Amino acid sequence: MNIRHHVGDDTLMAYVNGTLPEALSVVVATHLAICPDCRRSVAMMEDMAGLLLMESEPAELLAAEKSLAEIFEGGEEQAPASDDKAVSADRYHTGVPRPLADRMPTSLDNIPWRSLLPGISHYPLARGSAGKGKGTLRLLKIAPGKTIPVHSHTGQELTLILRGSYIDDLGRFQEGDIADLDSDIQHQPVADTAADCICLIATDAPLKFSGFFSRLLQPVFGI
Repeated sequence: MNIRHHVGDDTLMAYVNGTLPEALSVVVATHLAICPDCRRSVAMMEDMAGLLLMESEPAELLAAEKSLAEIFEGGEEQAPASDDKAVSADRYHTGVPRPLADRMPTSLDNIPWRSLLPGISHYPLARGSAGKGKGTLRLLKIAPGKTIPVHSHTGQELTLILRGSYIDDLGRFQEGDIADLDSDIQHQPVADTAADCICLIATDAPLKFSGFFSRLLQPVFGI
């Protein structure tokens, strides 16, 4: 797998610090399970955080240690091993890495897709029982040649490609790539292969569609 698009440093740091909303954290954790480069970046950030803790006053250290323990509880999912081997062991019967598999109702091939527009379907995913933070988490399927309406973002959006690929103004995104987008970005992804493009998408605020028809659909589909 040749991953060319990675999680931004600010997003990775928020993930390490435990301040990233849960929906976005699921996408980051799923990407980390298949991306050795980003796992190495996370390991470096953890080391830096550890050094800062060592330099803290004793009273502050106790509180910080408690905070870190909460952040990295169940650490295999939050911070996968930073080697270069594919983490195939994390792929269950669902056909996706473990952080996402834990939230899948069935395999990726058997998802009960809900139609949004001709050739475009989605499936909302439940967040963890803790319900931490805000945002939405969903799977999106784009048929070959189909285009997502032009939109920007009122917050952050993370899109991880699980199968197929799409192309937009930022380049070509294929399996394993992640698009880390903020409110400065406007784009119009189009599936560019003969296969469906299936993505895992998390947002912490609603999208902002440009077209009148698309804006009418937004409250109906909750995106």
